[in-house]
Formats: sequence, structure tokens, C-alpha cells
Amino acid sequence: MLLSVIAVIVVLSPIVIIHEFGHFLACRLTGIRVKEFSFGFGKILWHKKKGDTDYQIRAIPFGGFVEPAGQMFHPKDAKEGPKSYEFAAKKWYAKFFMVVNGALFNYVLAAIVFAGIIYVKGMPETDTALLPAQVGAVSENYPAAKAGLEPGDVILSVDGKEISSWKELTPAVEARKQDLALSVKRGDETLQFTLKDADFLPEQPHIIGITAAPVMRPVGIFESAWLGVYQCWYWTKFSLVSLWESFTHKKAPDLAGPIGIVNIIHKTAHGELVNFIFLIGMLSLAVGMFNLFPIPILDGGYALVFLLEGLTGKLPSERVVNAAMNCGFYALILLVLYASYSDVKRIFFAPKAPAAEASAQPGTQENAPQSTQEAN
Repeated sequence: MLLSVIAVIVVLSPIVIIHEFGHFLACRLTGIRVKEFSFGFGKILWHKKKGDTDYQIRAIPFGGFVEPAGQMFHPKDAKEGPKSYEFAAKKWYAKFFMVVNGALFNYVLAAIVFAGIIYVKGMPETDTALLPAQVGAVSENYPAAKAGLEPGDVILSVDGKEISSWKELTPAVEARKQDLALSVKRGDETLQFTLKDADFLPEQPHIIGITAAPVMRPVGIFESAWLGVYQCWYWTKFSLVSLWESFTHKKAPDLAGPIGIVNIIHKTAHGELVNFIFLIGMLSLAVGMFNLFPIPILDGGYALVFLLEGLTGKLPSERVVNAAMNCGFYALILLVLYASYSDVKRIFFAPKAPAAEASAQPGTQENAPQSTQEAN
């Protein structure tokens, strides 16, 4: 339990700090005075005032805020205009930059995390001609499992034809007429296996039920930096496309709320370190993307207001802004409640899923930047 609590703090802390630092830096660059820069909510545990800013650490470490000087929307009936260092006195593009820079810094953190993992671990090789014909996983109820193949086996030949790469495995398997004879190296032994024709599924006559063992290729620092940025683009596109398909197909979107996020962190904390670090990148990206949604009360909602100010030369009335913010607040509450309901249903009441089985043909590449999975 203690490990999970620490893990939640360790995962969320850099995401919150980098987000608020993005707002803070934008304020400094645009001449907006910052009154408070707080990590956490609730009771102040520590603070130090330096210049015009009071830096704080608060009791509840699941959030934070930057409070710029002045009001976000200066009252039109005020006797005096905003002071030059106040938020409302700045041009629309400065205000726009300030509100979106928190999310942009979440993307920066995600890109750094992804790039670091890729630089240390390498990238999965996607060229099947360079992948050895080594078994990574064996799916139950498929010919390979029934014949006795195991992860780590290296396929040397298929029906007497020598195999040196995963790419050569595809046509060799597809050329089968009935039973399939495999010569396999397992450790220091060379074994012979026969995959019975009766064990092949009628709807998948060329699937033997194995995946390729991953091969990681070394990546230089500059390529890893580019691939870190690419991963941000890839996962953002994947998430947005998935949401769009849910709406267009009238399906309930698969969202994770606070309960689901804590559950994911809890599970990842008990696994490999690289997966834990990768989760920080993924959650930072998710926070950044979500905050850019044009929903009132989120950074994206404010950004839309200031973008409209730039296009029209004026801000909406205070009454319109307040009404929009109220609607955004209630919409956000409903979204959190829905996501939390989905979390509880998925975690506590969902039936156990059967073991995953490979269904793609050999040589089929899933164009995911994090891993390559081949199925035969």
C-alpha cells in the first residue's frame, strides 16, 4: 500500500510541476507578475517569497497552480485599467501563450521520457528481414502450441526449406499443403516438430500461433530525440482517432478517471522500472492533450477565448465568460463521474478476459513505435 502511494506521488509530481512551470515560465517571458507558484493544494507546509512570487508546497500533492497578478478578465466598468504587469493588460497572443504553455511543457516532459527510454533500450526492429525466426510467444490452442513449440525456439527450416529471418517464414508457412514440418533449435539441441493439418483453424489456415522475439536496435541521441517527439505525435493521434471513432460509432469512450489512473500506477509500480518511467511520459502526454481541449475552465477553453480576442479584437462579456466557465465546470464533473464509474466497472466487475491469441499473418507489422509484434 505504501509503495503504491509513493508511486502515485512520484508519477504525478513531475507532471504537475512541469505543467505549472510551463505557465510560470510563460509569465516571466511575457512580463506577467506571478503572485503564487504552488505545488499541491490545501494547507501550506512550506513557502518562501522571492521577488514578487511566493513559492509554496502544500499538503495535498495532487495538483498545483500558478496565480498571475490581476484578474484574467478585467472588469469593463473598472475605474482604472489593469497595471502593465497584470495578466489582463497583455496582448492576446501573450495570454494565449501563457495558458497553453503548461500543456506544451507536459508534451516536452513526455518527449524527454520517450527519447530517454529509446536511447537506453533501443527501438524494436521493424524490418522482418532483420528479425531472426525466433519465437517470442506461443498462443494457446494454435498448431505451434499443440506441437510443443516454446518461447526462445529458433526455427531453422520449414518443410525442409532453410529459414534465416522472420520474413522468410511467411511464404514458407503459406506454401504448406497439409502437415507442416519444422526444424527448431532449442538451446544446444535441434528438434523436429510436426504441426498437424487438423490443428489449423479453418478460418486461419496459415496461422501457426507464434509471435516474433523482439530485437532492439541501438539508437543515437539525435535519432532518439526525434523518435521521442514522434511518439508524442503518434499517441496523440491514436487517442484522438479512438475518441472520434467512439463518437461516430456511438460507443461510450474508454476513459480512465482518477480511480483507473491510480490502479494503473499501482500495477506498474510492481513491474519493471522502464514501464513505470514510460507511464510518466504517457500520463504527462495525456494531461497535456486533455488540457488543450477547448472546454471552458480548461487551458484550452481559455486559449480559445484569447484566440477569438485576436480574431475579433475584443473579449466576450464577463457574463458570457462566467456562464461558459460554469458549463465547463459541470461538464468536467460529469466527465470525472463517468470515468470513475467506468473505472469501477472495469476494475471490479469486468469478466476476466481470455488469453490473447495471435491472429495476424507473419510479416504483418503493427506500426506502433513502442513495439513490433509479428504473428505466424
